[in-house]
Amino acid sequence: MSQKSPITHRLKYEWLVSIALGLLIGLTVLVFKQALQPRQSSLANASFAQALAPVLPYTVSIYTSQTVSINRSALQQDEFFAQYLPNNQSDNLYKKTNLGSGIILDTQGHIVTNAHVVKGAQQIIVVAHNGEQAEVISTLIDNDTDIAVLQTGLRISQPLPTSDSSQLKVGDLAFTIGNPFGIGQSVSMGIISATSRAQPQLTNLTDFIQTDAAINPGNSGGALVNANGEVIGMNTAIFSSSGGSQGIGFAIPFEHVQMVAQQLLTSGMISRGYIGIDVNEVRLTESWQETQTSALVVTAIAPNSPAAIAGIQVGDILLSVDNEPLISRAQAARLTAQLLPEQQSQLRLIRDNKAIEVTVTIGYRNN
Repeated sequence: MSQKSPITHRLKYEWLVSIALGLLIGLTVLVFKQALQPRQSSLANASFAQALAPVLPYTVSIYTSQTVSINRSALQQDEFFAQYLPNNQSDNLYKKTNLGSGIILDTQGHIVTNAHVVKGAQQIIVVAHNGEQAEVISTLIDNDTDIAVLQTGLRISQPLPTSDSSQLKVGDLAFTIGNPFGIGQSVSMGIISATSRAQPQLTNLTDFIQTDAAINPGNSGGALVNANGEVIGMNTAIFSSSGGSQGIGFAIPFEHVQMVAQQLLTSGMISRGYIGIDVNEVRLTESWQETQTSALVVTAIAPNSPAAIAGIQVGDILLSVDNEPLISRAQAARLTAQLLPEQQSQLRLIRDNKAIEVTVTIGYRNN
């Protein structure tokens, strides 16, 4: 009987190993493709149309016009030469137009937009999502926050879907809805780039949501919307050297828009809070750094001010107002201005190295 050589056994072993290895590789590739396919399919079919559809009817385009005077020439302003020149006043006038966007706020037909969109306008036309046009009946403006409320005949049957911007996180999806360059209602997508962003050149009375979703001329006053189709802000400004979107846009948190709008509708004006102190920023010692690393030290108190009446003292270190940590002078001014006069607020502070709480009745700011 013949006996197989060691070479034959080795070849047979290598052949079996090759088959097993090939099967293993093939199985691995198959499993990987099956695991990857649903992800590829979901990305290819990703759409936010269903989420955004309910909020689109709440967004409007705004067109304004006003007649302005052209500066007269030097000859027309000279008394001697003016008597020999035609004096047709209409030649010195022209019609200036502007455009923007807005958000239907409630079922009564109130629309919020930026004050700079409608300020000085003699005629304001609002065009709804479905093409319906409406003329503005009345306008209420708060220049300090660049927020305006328009009364129109437009009606919606359900309240505007909104979400608290305090829940936003950097990286969340964001959509801008507006009328860029007057081309009609458009939607752009981006992310939340930053929250609680201070912009003193715009206003000291609110902070802003920063987004890289495109905001262009005509988007002012339009909605900033999350991936659930809820309004989280009102688009206000872009940071750009060219005048067009460069990925840095700012929106007013919508809960602040609603607060200002409600005050305007209730009293026709905004009453801003006043405490009567001046402060400087100070870094807390390690023993007080459980919740924050910096706070505000009181440097001056106005006589007979709410702070003086409440017993606040120079040297007190302010930690928070109504549980909102105080970390900068600008933030403190903004929060104070948003407090309602005649309402009580709780100030948490450090005095003699002990934490205490003081109740302050908010006063009225004069300017």
